[in-house]
Amino acid sequence: MAYFVGNIYSDCLKQDTQLQVIIPQDEREYACKEDPKLLILLHGLSDNAATWVRKTSIERYAQEYNLAVLMPEVHRSWYYDMENGVDAFSYITKELPEIADKLFHVSVKREDMLLAGLSMGGYGALRCVLKAPEVFGYCGAFSGAYDINEVVRISRTEEAPFVIRGMEKDLKAVAGLQNAVPEETLIPALLEKAVAEKKDLPGIYMVCGTEDFLYSQTTKIRKLCEKVVKDFRYEECPGTHEWRIWDKAIEKMLAMYLK
Repeated sequence: MAYFVGNIYSDCLKQDTQLQVIIPQDEREYACKEDPKLLILLHGLSDNAATWVRKTSIERYAQEYNLAVLMPEVHRSWYYDMENGVDAFSYITKELPEIADKLFHVSVKREDMLLAGLSMGGYGALRCVLKAPEVFGYCGAFSGAYDINEVVRISRTEEAPFVIRGMEKDLKAVAGLQNAVPEETLIPALLEKAVAEKKDLPGIYMVCGTEDFLYSQTTKIRKLCEKVVKDFRYEECPGTHEWRIWDKAIEKMLAMYLK
C-alpha cells in the first residue's frame, strides 16, 4: 500500500486543506480488476486528518481488502455547510468523491463507497448519508455525538469530557445561532424526511461503548434506525469514548461490507 500526506485546494472549503490517502500500490493487485473501492474516514472534534492513521491499524485493514482510504480535514465544522464558515457537508458528499475519481482513479460508484467516522465524525457520517443517500452505499457511525444541542449542554457542566469543553463556541459558526442548532437539521428529522421521501438509505453500522458519555444519544438514534433503516446493524461493548472501540469497529465494518 502507498500512504500519502498532502494538500489540495477545495472550492467548498475555500482554502488549501490536508488530505491523507492510503491506496493500493502494487499494480498486480488490481490491474485486471475494477478500480479500488473507497472508504472516507471522518475525524472527531479534537482530531485532524492524521488521527485515524495514528490511532488505528487502518492501513493494514485497507491492504487486506485492497481498499483506497481518504482521510480529510474539516476542523470543528460538524460536517455542516456552515453559516459562518466552510461548506464541509458539500466537501464530503460532492467535491471529495470528484477529487478521488480524478486524482486517484478509484471507484466512486455508490455501491463501492463507504463513509465512516467517530464522535463528531460519527454524527457527520450519519448526517451525510441521510442528506445525500445517493452518494454512499455504506455508513459507519461510531460513538456519534448525534444531538449537538445536548452535547453543548453537557459541555457547560464541570464534569464535561475534555473533548467537548468549549465547543459552545462552535454553534454560531455551524448554524448562525447563539443558542441551538435547528431541530430540522438533526438526525431524527433527517431520518423522518428520508423515509417520507422514500429514499434508498445505505447500510448503516452503529457502534458505541456502554460507558461512553454519548451512549444515551446512541440508544435514542438506534431505536429510530431500527424502525426505518432496512440494513441496520448495531453493536455495543464495555468501554468509554476510546480508540480501542473505534479500531475494532472499522475493522468489523470492512469485514461486514467488503466480504
